[in-house]
Amino acid sequence: MRPHAVALALLLLPASARPEPKPRLAVLDLAANGASKELAAAAGTAAANDLDRLGVFQVITSEAIRSMLAFERQRQMLGCTEAGCMAELGGALGADWLVSGKVTRLAAGGGVPETFSLDLTLTSVKKGQREGSVIETARSEAELLSRAGKAAQKLVQKILAGRAGRLVVVASETGAVVRVDDQVKGTTPLRGPVVLPAGPHALTVEKQGFVAWQKDVQVEAAKVVQEEVPLVPSPDFVRAYEARQRRLRTGAWVSTGVAVVGLAGAIALQASASSLYGNESTPGTFLYDRQRVQAGILIENGVDLRAEATSLQSDIQTRETWSYVSLGVGAVAAVAATYFWVAGEDPNRYAGFAEPVARLDVAPLPGGALAAITVGF
Repeated sequence: MRPHAVALALLLLPASARPEPKPRLAVLDLAANGASKELAAAAGTAAANDLDRLGVFQVITSEAIRSMLAFERQRQMLGCTEAGCMAELGGALGADWLVSGKVTRLAAGGGVPETFSLDLTLTSVKKGQREGSVIETARSEAELLSRAGKAAQKLVQKILAGRAGRLVVVASETGAVVRVDDQVKGTTPLRGPVVLPAGPHALTVEKQGFVAWQKDVQVEAAKVVQEEVPLVPSPDFVRAYEARQRRLRTGAWVSTGVAVVGLAGAIALQASASSLYGNESTPGTFLYDRQRVQAGILIENGVDLRAEATSLQSDIQTRETWSYVSLGVGAVAAVAATYFWVAGEDPNRYAGFAEPVARLDVAPLPGGALAAITVGF
């Protein structure tokens, strides 16, 4: 597609569907105040690279500025140091923001070691005023260069705060601590997305017994980024987890069995007691014997009905008592089974992470032996 056709297509898009343009940020050459020009240039390059890595700005480096406008010479000629003057130069570059500054070297003396300082200033081209500044000090040139990028990121935090995105963290484990840039954001599952300034962020998810998960994520303004976090358990955690879950699963099955037996026993005892209680028309039952005794018949077919009724009544009471005991045992076992089933999890949940176990099998053979090593989990 030709360039003018692409531009026409973008113009035809509704305003809400057009990508938000990135602010243009120009990084000027840093002045050398007692330090070498090479150090100042290297510090400026490091700052520009880190700002570009944020993915939020269209960064115009000092090299590009010099190639386009011979900017460094113009700045030196104009003696441009005030915010208003810097804003005019930024407007000439088509930039929204300017990053300028200096690198200062303080010689050792009076017991004070040699130090270097980096002074960065952020200027708003539209407002024509300073929006912030950052000063970093170091004991060596290498240390200063290592801090230049972070100093530049601190400098633009105000801009990034107005260009926020959202990060959704979905972890394979609950109760894992989520940290973003070393700040705790909560435990999984998080209640909602984490609102962050646009740019790169260090995401860390940790849980005891699991290998810490770390990743640099890029958050874009007004967009949602989702990260799936598969936490890997340590071998010690897997062994402890499987041992505990097997105990819980065993307890669940045993208590379930006891609950079933207790309930069945209570039903069987109640049924047998009811059978012995019987009715007035069934010989050999309590109600039959009582009805005959009340009618004045004490002996029938050589059986003492009064003694038999007394024996049956005692037997019925015993069976009912044992039915209540069985029902109570079954109820307690049912509660225990419920706990074990709810508290327990699948013992084989982390079977894929178990350490391989080698087994040596030796089979005797005529004149020797055959050894085989079997690897399993």
